[in-house]
Amino acid sequence: MINPHQNLLFVATILALCVISFVHVFLFPLYDADAKRFATKTYFDFEQSLCMANLRHRRPWQTTTQGSTNCPRGAIVTIVQGGRLGNQMWEYASVWAVARRTGLEAYIPRCIQVKLEQIFESLSIPSFEDIAHCPLDLGRFVRSLEAWNYNNQSVVLPRYSIQPDVVLTWVHDIVSEFTFRRKWRVKSQQVLRAAVEGIKSKGNAFSFVFVGVHIRRTDYIGYLWRKHGVPPAEPQFYITAMNYYKKKFHGREVLFVVISDDPRWCQRKFGGMRNVYVPSRALPNTPALDLAILAACNHSIFDYGTFGIWGAILAGGETVYYNLSRHSSMRVGQLLPNWHAMS
Repeated sequence: MINPHQNLLFVATILALCVISFVHVFLFPLYDADAKRFATKTYFDFEQSLCMANLRHRRPWQTTTQGSTNCPRGAIVTIVQGGRLGNQMWEYASVWAVARRTGLEAYIPRCIQVKLEQIFESLSIPSFEDIAHCPLDLGRFVRSLEAWNYNNQSVVLPRYSIQPDVVLTWVHDIVSEFTFRRKWRVKSQQVLRAAVEGIKSKGNAFSFVFVGVHIRRTDYIGYLWRKHGVPPAEPQFYITAMNYYKKKFHGREVLFVVISDDPRWCQRKFGGMRNVYVPSRALPNTPALDLAILAACNHSIFDYGTFGIWGAILAGGETVYYNLSRHSSMRVGQLLPNWHAMS
């Protein structure tokens, strides 16, 4: 027979566990179950919580007899780091656009800034470097633009944040933010000239229509199956998209520059086609160079992934993309002119 006292003890234990779970989920600060992140007192501590790796101070704090200087005058907007180049470009752009929409001050964690500054020269959002010493109140932060209610609240967007409806409102301005450094512009033009020489045409580079083709494979194949339950795009998708451009620009030389994280696969599938050029025949180029090449083209073809989306946005022109439902590219394609889904 079960002792009534044992029953009471069991019920009390369950209730205690429920209370503890409630506190951890709803009452602790915004960031995960990492104990070191609960001690956030300054913007330096806060920045540490936004990044996947620990950061170090790079410059002395500036203070005066009146106290801290250069501290935010009001609420701010920032974001948690996540993903690689394409994701971090969306994270930067989302902070930039939400700040413009709300009038909040924008700050980017250095873990994102350092990555992007190696590629782009005109980034306008400061990092937390100048305000590292400033105190903050995490209780004033919300996690989305939708939760923001104008009451002096700051916004911290989640990692992998994509805000196309807000960002693409100012698409031309955000493209200007992502101006490539000179070395990447020079290298991308060298690749396009090599592509022209590779097909042995009598024309010159100015008479060509360059179409950047981004093909995402490797780790994304497994992601497609887990997330969408579909296999990767078949070679026929890219061939059909290429034929669309050849028909559209009939009478002109159309050259397809294929960028991929699996260039060997691309070389096997498309390398025998006269008007297709795969810049990297064996190992991929650096992401910075690949993105600069895509941006230097006139038009775009891509299948999926944030990297391909940004290559097409920066290139401008017309874009043909893979018809994959529930993917972020579908929303971008709805918002931008001359973007067409194709199976």
